[in-house]
Amino acid sequence: MIRKTIAALALAGAIVLVPAAAQAAPVTYPASEYSITCSVTQVETGRTFECTVTGPNGGTLELRVTLPNGSVLTIAPTSFTTDSATFSLTAPSELGVLGVTAVSEGSTVGTATVDVVSTSTGTTDTDGLASTGFENTGLAIGAGALLVAGAATVFVAARRRQLQDA
Repeated sequence: MIRKTIAALALAGAIVLVPAAAQAAPVTYPASEYSITCSVTQVETGRTFECTVTGPNGGTLELRVTLPNGSVLTIAPTSFTTDSATFSLTAPSELGVLGVTAVSEGSTVGTATVDVVSTSTGTTDTDGLASTGFENTGLAIGAGALLVAGAATVFVAARRRQLQDA
């Protein structure tokens, strides 16, 4: 019995300590020399926006844009003369997510995504803020009805129990 207990404790200790040993020597990766940022994260169809790629001077860079339908457009390579390059893009008429990938010397150096939305995505109020509303009124009424029915059931059951005990 004692052997089984010791074996179980040893197994439990190993299970606990093995992940700790694996994490004891953290691996640090060098920060990428490149980064990509787009001026928007959501854009209406047909609107123009910019994506800026920063990186070391003297490199060449191209942008690959994956459209919502899966096709890929390649924007001609540009040489870095400063530490950044800016690309002007126009959102397609297709709704969905654009994948913007920066490629330098044949290697992917950064990615960004931009959602393409309809021009009639929402109405705006006088402050220019998006107008939102509650579209689940039926669910709220149903939940309220279930709450009332449950309370009534509890009340009736308590009343019957009280009458039976008397």
